[in-house]
Parts: sequence; structure tokens; C-alpha cells
Amino acid sequence: MTRRKLLWGLGLATPLIALSGSFGFWKSRSAHRTLASTMPTADLVSRTRLAAGAAAEGGLQRAREEVTAVLAEAPEHLPALLVLACISLEAGELREARELLVRMRARAPEQPEPRILEQLLADRERASPSGWGPAFLEAWTELGRPDLQQSPLLPESTLPDLDEPALESAWSRASSSRARLILASLFSNPSEARARWVLQQVPELDDSALFVAALDLLTDERLAVSLRQEAIPVLRQRLAELAGTSPRAMQLRLFHLMVGTGRNVPLGPQELEALEALSVLPTWKEDSFARPFLEARRGLKELAVPCPSGAAFGVAERTLGHRGVLLLLWRAAATRERLTEDEQRRVGRMLWRIGSSLTEQSSLLENTVGASLMASGATRMRHGGDQRAAFAREDELHVAVMSSLRAALDRWPLRSLMEQLLESRARSEVTWLRAFVGRATLP
Repeated sequence: MTRRKLLWGLGLATPLIALSGSFGFWKSRSAHRTLASTMPTADLVSRTRLAAGAAAEGGLQRAREEVTAVLAEAPEHLPALLVLACISLEAGELREARELLVRMRARAPEQPEPRILEQLLADRERASPSGWGPAFLEAWTELGRPDLQQSPLLPESTLPDLDEPALESAWSRASSSRARLILASLFSNPSEARARWVLQQVPELDDSALFVAALDLLTDERLAVSLRQEAIPVLRQRLAELAGTSPRAMQLRLFHLMVGTGRNVPLGPQELEALEALSVLPTWKEDSFARPFLEARRGLKELAVPCPSGAAFGVAERTLGHRGVLLLLWRAAATRERLTEDEQRRVGRMLWRIGSSLTEQSSLLENTVGASLMASGATRMRHGGDQRAAFAREDELHVAVMSSLRAALDRWPLRSLMEQLLESRARSEVTWLRAFVGRATLP
């Protein structure tokens, strides 16, 4: 159904290690020699990471105290100097930031990290700053898009873990059903009690994005079969009602058709008629990716959830309902042997149209699965040119994702930078990714 594993969930914190070229290796080895000359202990390294994490969460005073203590013992420890420079930039202490960057450039003149920070400093000093996101991308691009995933100066990922205790604590503090619905989308393991609570909200749930997130949770195969079966008629009824309020959109109609069916069950004649009817509708959905992101972030900030922007991005991805689209791909594959050549072309046209509408959306997930639908449809229609175009779209997205990972965005202890980049990414993720290969500007 696709030539590669779908790129589900590739966010800022995606763990990926890539090989560097020889030039990058020699620059890295030089920096490692500089670092080694300071002989930091494991304790100093650990405390530097703690300072970086505190800075990324906005705890600048705590971060400054920790990293200052590190530098008292190892004054030229470059990772600690970088963390302190980031703290100074975040706090608006621009003179201190400049002095720290001068020290870093003297110690590691070939390293790109201080040079990127210099661009952020210059942006802060402008009368009309362009914003740290564009300034960061411009600096990183001018330096040749270096691979910072193995940087000897940057700390390990500064994104805090969104662990179960933190979510449970926020759940107990939440005063509205909407806040709890947002939180329910973030738990990695669905519990029966929480799923039953979500199911009780479904009949009155009028936000289509949150409904899709609830649908995704209530059809999770890790839940008991009995609970999923109990949820199906409730979900179908509400899907029919919500689809009626969006007469031009495919998404809810497709999910109504797919909910409660098995991935290996062939599509029946009535389902094919319904699929054809929805495939000619003018749009995939009538909502944006940015709206649920912004609303979720606002609610998560009120609940003091760690890294609210990153968590909100996860909520927004849950509202896409990609499992329902994958179910269509699986069921179409299960139907293949039952169809004549003309029927195959008919299904191919449906898949192509639905996939094309998905690729008009702004998120990576929708574009990725949309390209897969288009490729499957082109194969059935025996349209080699269209199939190659769909594969080229997949390849373009893959290259953009891999390029963005080279910036190691999750390792920079700059809360404002991460906030700006995540909000920009939510406005149009595909455009955001293309900016990292020089084919667009940050949205």
C-alpha cells in the first residue's frame, strides 16, 4: 500500500541519528577535543542537562543557578556556556549573551551553534525583530544546514516527558469536560475508566475535531472488545449528526462508513456506492489543524501541563483520525481480488480523489496518508504517471522531514524559540517542513 513505513508522529522530539559527512566529523572531533580539555565530570554533565531542561520549561532562575554552579567548577565547559547564553537571550540580558558567545567562538570557532545564537541575538537587538523562528532558520541555512543531531555542545532533548503522573494530576485539576477531553488524547495507554468517561461525552460533543480524537481513542485496539463494541452505535449516531452539519466534507462521512468494521473485511456494494458519493465532495474537512492546536495549548497552559505547545501538537494530530483513513486502505486491499478490472478502476478513482483532498490539508499526517491513497488509486487505474507523481510527493515530504531533523530543534534550551516554531508548524506543517529545504518560508 505504500513503499515505506508511513511517517506517523514525526514531531520535534523524533529520535533519529544520521551519519555526518567527513567535514562535519572533523569539526565535531575538534569541538570534542575542546570539550575534553575541560574534563567535565559526569555530575557536571548531568547538572548542565538539568539546567537546560529548566530553561526549556521557562524556569530561568533555577536554570541560571544550576549552570552557574557548573561553570564555577568548569569555567570553560562549552555546553554549560551555551545553556547560559540561551538563558541570557531568553531573559533579555543581551550584553551577557554577547560576552558568552564571544567566549564560545574563541574556544570553538568552527562550531555552528554559537553562530546560530549570534543571529538570534542580532534579531533581539533589531528595532523590528523578525522573530526567532525565521532568524534561526536563516542562520542554520546560511551555515549549510549542518546536522546538529550529534552536536557536542547542545544538551540532550530538552522536551520534558509527558508522563502519566503529570497527566493524572492535570486530570484531577481539570474543571471542564473539554479540558478532560483534551487530556484524554494525551495518555499513551487508554484506560477503560477514562474511555468510558469519554464515551459518555460523545452524544453531546459538538466540536468535530475533539470528536475525531474521541473516536480515535474509543476505537483503539488496546481497549477491551466489549467496550469498543458498546461504543460503535454511539459513535455512528453522532457521526451521522455531525456529518449533516458539514455537507461539503468527506472526513466524517468516511469515518461513519468505516467505524466498527474490520481491516480485512472487503468493501460491499452499498459501501462502494457510499464511498463514491463522498469521494466527489469538494473538501476533506471544514476545519484547520491550527484551531485545535491553539485551543488545546490554551487549555494545557491553564492546567500547567509541561511543554504545553508540544502536547497541544500531539492533541491536534489525534484530531486527524488517521486510523480511519488507514482502515479504508486496508479494506480496499481486502476487496481487490473480488473486483473486475473496471471495478478496480472505479475504486482507484475514489481513492485518488479522497487522497487528493487529503493532500490539500496542511498536516504531515494527512499529506502522507493522502499520497498513499493516491498511489494506491493510480495503481488500480493503471496510471503510471499519476503513481510516480504520488511517489514523488511522498519522497518530497520524506526529504523535508529528514532535513528538519538535522536542526535538532528539541535540543535547544530556548523556550521562546520552541514556542514560535511549534505555532508556526501548526499553521501549516507541510509549508513549515518545506522551509527547511529552502522551498518555502516559515508560515
